[in-house]
Amino acid sequence: MILKSLEINADRIAIEWASAAEGPIFVKLITEFTGKIKDIGTLGISEGLKREELMLKIKAASMAVEGMKVRMAFAKQAKQIKKDKAYGHLPSEEKLLTVLMNEMARKFL
Repeated sequence: MILKSLEINADRIAIEWASAAEGPIFVKLITEFTGKIKDIGTLGISEGLKREELMLKIKAASMAVEGMKVRMAFAKQAKQIKKDKAYGHLPSEEKLLTVLMNEMARKFL
């Protein structure tokens, strides 16, 4: 969600599980992910973002997610997910994006 809001290809991140006893599975996951990243191309260039613009967006997002407001917004969403037993999606992605974008703007005004 955050990468998408920054206009960065969300396929640049993956969360997979492999236990310590699953070496071949780990190697397969890493090999496939590395291939996917190579296919996507250089960060920023393949998204059509200039380096300066990309760095500014990443810095703003990093500062925003380190702040209390964004972390609290995610915590409230996690609490709601647990309450509703609605794992796998966010109850209000729009609300989270609003908090994130407001914090990013605030950091650079």
